[in-house]
Amino acid sequence: MSIRWNKHLVILYDKQQGALICGALERAIGSAFPECDIITVDDIGYTNPIYRFWKAKLSHFYAKNARFVVSWLSKIREKKELARIKEERENGMNGKERKLTFSERNSAMGRIVNILNRFRPVVIVVTNRYALKMTLLAKKVTGSDVKVVAVISDFALSSEYVRSDVDLFLVENDMLKDGLMRYGVDRDKILISGMPFSEDQKPTYSRSEARNLLGLSSELPLVVVNGGEYCTATIKDKVRKLLSVKEKYVLMILTYDNKSIRRYYKKIADENGVDVVFKEEMNYPLIFAAADVIVTLPETHFIYSAFVNKIPVVLLDGITVLEHDVYRYLVSGALVTPAKTPEETYAAVEELLVDTDRRNEMIEREQVYYLKERNLNSERLMYDVLMIEASKNHDD
Repeated sequence: MSIRWNKHLVILYDKQQGALICGALERAIGSAFPECDIITVDDIGYTNPIYRFWKAKLSHFYAKNARFVVSWLSKIREKKELARIKEERENGMNGKERKLTFSERNSAMGRIVNILNRFRPVVIVVTNRYALKMTLLAKKVTGSDVKVVAVISDFALSSEYVRSDVDLFLVENDMLKDGLMRYGVDRDKILISGMPFSEDQKPTYSRSEARNLLGLSSELPLVVVNGGEYCTATIKDKVRKLLSVKEKYVLMILTYDNKSIRRYYKKIADENGVDVVFKEEMNYPLIFAAADVIVTLPETHFIYSAFVNKIPVVLLDGITVLEHDVYRYLVSGALVTPAKTPEETYAAVEELLVDTDRRNEMIEREQVYYLKERNLNSERLMYDVLMIEASKNHDD
């Protein structure tokens, strides 16, 4: 059965962190349904300049005060979201519909309203929490009958995704499905899709080409440290010992635009006479083609790309509620090597570089997980997404 329509499907995504996910979804949907017109919109297209300005300012603030501020805000936000979910469940059981507040009606959703009015999409696929919240508000304001699909491409569940008006959830694993169901989401509205996969996550360079392009002259193994966009400061003590070792490996630290933490790392490296490579922007093909070991916070997409590219992961514990959950999920599945102290971090890296059996064991575990995910991410799934509207006549 084919769907013959000239309707629009819109994908809203985060340009910096969700481009690979968006590309994978676009290709899968476009391959299964060439009749479907797909419009992709990144966060510049659906957020206003004021929001982006303050988001950038806050990111810089978090970068300098992450250890104290981010953990505290995460716990506050979690309590707020749990209260919201409880209120929505009670309203649903009592048949009450919550009215929009004044601030919600005047929130930064004008651009999504324009997208709904301009394209009249039958489905909006949303890949991040902020866009999901704004889309559901815009749907209420406009009275649109668009179906909203939330893609949770994470190893663990953020409560900000739990919203009663979502028509379909695409989730990465069983734990996410169970979590949504515990919050009262109907199991029929949840599909386990695995991680949307983009071929861009695979290396397009040989190891030697990647090392040359990254400016690495040494043939020593490459250890890449990823602390996240603004949480790099939270791991600085855990990787301190890595900065004191000479002639065993080359250390590359992804600091993004966090200049203060870069100065901190450089000072320690200079004191120990150790060369460290700093990178502000994350180039997936280069980094994963050249890396031998990844040391990272619980950042799902980065870790999944390491799995795809057969690179063992040393996982540091994070500070937010979501990071804790991701850490527990990966450690419980024995997919990573956990480390909580400077000594544990160094020992884990040393083991993965020296012990070939241990390294191969971790890579094999990653590949089993990755290959299982690839089997889930099929055209049948894309068919399920678009069949939301299949019972209606789309030839009008």
